[in-house]
Amino acid sequence: MAAALFIALVGASCGPSTEKTARVVVDVPFGLTASTSTSTTTTSVVPPSTFPSEPTESIALFFVLDDRLTPAILDLPLDPSPQQALDTLLDGLPRYAQGSVIRTALPERLTATVLVSRGLAVVDTDTSLLTEISPVDQRLAIGQIVLTLTSRPGIGQVTFTVDGKPQAVPRGGGDLAPANQPVAYDDYVSLLDNDAN
Repeated sequence: MAAALFIALVGASCGPSTEKTARVVVDVPFGLTASTSTSTTTTSVVPPSTFPSEPTESIALFFVLDDRLTPAILDLPLDPSPQQALDTLLDGLPRYAQGSVIRTALPERLTATVLVSRGLAVVDTDTSLLTEISPVDQRLAIGQIVLTLTSRPGIGQVTFTVDGKPQAVPRGGGDLAPANQPVAYDDYVSLLDNDAN
């Protein structure tokens, strides 16, 4: 019992003393009042794509080289539509050919749409195709479109309309194909660069 009384007295003398009034503690030990912030820094490595790149298809677009037509091979998304092929041709020279002697005879702001039915492509353009370029460039421009489209599967002939009206167009030899008369790849073979034959 004496031992228990001794432990109680020692414990009471070591603990905090009780006070009848509250007081503000100014000196808080161990930095307990310091603001704390926790931040987690993570470094993540983005793995290379495990998905294969989009499949592409190489198609021939025809441009002008020394007043002759020559194909440029470009990669487009797999199975491009005739409109995609025509739009790519209208966009102008491929990047690798810019600054070279290859050019396009197509007017810079030419707009054109193409609809294909039973192997016949009907290309509708604005008037700039036949009014803003020289007669020589008209043959080359028509040839660019015809050779590009007839190089695509399922297209054998092309007719032209301007703002919806059937239009006569020059063939490769310089003669006119009457309005509504289709032209084909063979009509422009004479314009091909020797290396393209």
